[in-house]
Amino acid sequence: MLRNNERGFTLAESLLSLMIIVMLAASVLPLMVQMTGQSKALWERQKGMRFLYEESGKRLLERKDFQVVYEEEGEKYDISWETTKAAACFKVSGQASCINKQ
Repeated sequence: MLRNNERGFTLAESLLSLMIIVMLAASVLPLMVQMTGQSKALWERQKGMRFLYEESGKRLLERKDFQVVYEEEGEKYDISWETTKAAACFKVSGQASCINKQ
């Protein structure tokens, strides 16, 4: 039971705390969305590098140019190897990454 000198939170205090929570959520949510997008892009790049490594290991002794397309989990990975340019490239989600001999 509440005594006369013990009160609960007032409506103003409750609304103020709710507004603070909403403001914090509004500032953190865009960061979380951005980090999720970056994480997905890094994951796709890592998978592309793994496919490039595996395919180059299979065909390294042939010393010929090749182009291979992998499709995994709805993503398409275009892998190419050019011996004349000494370059190996892969493309996923419109982003291309290349490794060149220096």
